Amino acid sequence: MEILIREIKLEDASKLLQHTQLVFTQSTFLLTTPEEFTLTIERQRDWLEEQSKLGNYMLVAEYNGKIIGFLNASRSQRKRVSHNCMFGISIQKDYWNKGIGRKMIMKMLQWAESHPQIEKVLLEVFAHNERAIHLYQSLGFIEEGRKKKHIKFDDGTYVDEIIMSIFVK
Repeated sequence: MEILIREIKLEDASKLLQHTQLVFTQSTFLLTTPEEFTLTIERQRDWLEEQSKLGNYMLVAEYNGKIIGFLNASRSQRKRVSHNCMFGISIQKDYWNKGIGRKMIMKMLQWAESHPQIEKVLLEVFAHNERAIHLYQSLGFIEEGRKKKHIKFDDGTYVDEIIMSIFVK
């Protein structure tokens, strides 16, 4: 399987929108529910332009011309925390456990290491997402904190959200 990992382009807006609409239906590991995601192609394109202007780093994983993974790393705009970078990642379920997330995160960490201001990379992960937590730990991320019962599902059950980080400088 030949997966291409590359920086996103503005013309990817439509394919990214399709990817995002799909991943929100595939797991309970993401904050946004499918019915909450109402972005249009125009708004997706505007968002990509804004992220680019802010200097955020965005990667896609592409297979046969289709986006199957997305990573967005955002540096804080506030001065006192501008050395921090927060990222999120999504991979379509059919492509889980194939090393795609690892490759994308490693590429993002290389970017963060070379960035003159970024010293620390953070993420938030649902406590029941054991595969992701294992991946993050294998890359050197450590648990920094936990938001108890932070996520509440429609059936009334809760899950903690874990804050993990790694220092790149």
